[in-house]
Amino acid sequence: MNIYTGHQEQARYGSHETVCPYNGINVCMASFSSMAIDNQKRANCCGTDNYDNCPIFLSKVLRKI
Repeated sequence: MNIYTGHQEQARYGSHETVCPYNGINVCMASFSSMAIDNQKRANCCGTDNYDNCPIFLSKVLRKI
């Protein structure tokens, strides 16, 4: 499930996002504690369309339901 939040700095390809909508500059905006994003997580999930596999993203989506 991809959710678009309207951030201008995020790239989009057609109707499919290429970065996580909760990807802050150095923090995960999906986290309650504004968890710092390390380089490996940023490269594997935050900056790609693979963020659906991120447990922090999924828990944020589930909290909204």
